[in-house]
Amino acid sequence: MKIVPMTSAIGADVYDADVRKAADVKKIKAAFAKYSVVAVRDQNLTPEEHIDFAEAMGQININRFFTPLDTHPNIAIVLKEPDQKGAIGEEWHTDHSYDVEPALGSILSAIDMPDVGGDTVFSSMAAA
Repeated sequence: MKIVPMTSAIGADVYDADVRKAADVKKIKAAFAKYSVVAVRDQNLTPEEHIDFAEAMGQININRFFTPLDTHPNIAIVLKEPDQKGAIGEEWHTDHSYDVEPALGSILSAIDMPDVGGDTVFSSMAAA
């Protein structure tokens, strides 16, 4: 497994990992604790595997503002239709800030991405 910092303040890319393997999840959790954001590259997960990985990271806190996947209610669908002008969550926000105990983080799995754009921005409140 290769962990490469994204910036000097936040984030790391994780290469050559398999989130289905407990040993790799342990290293990913350590990278998350150190870098606050991790992008685990080249994963192709079934919904069950996605849920297993999420549960290995911590307790699932279901986002009540997104439609759940019919077959897997622990997975929320974040979908931007082609005719939508703005991006979902385009305004500055912290996920689950409305909860008494906010979620540890969010696990996103990109299924269909544009060739250019579609990225997101993260900021370190600790570094700020």
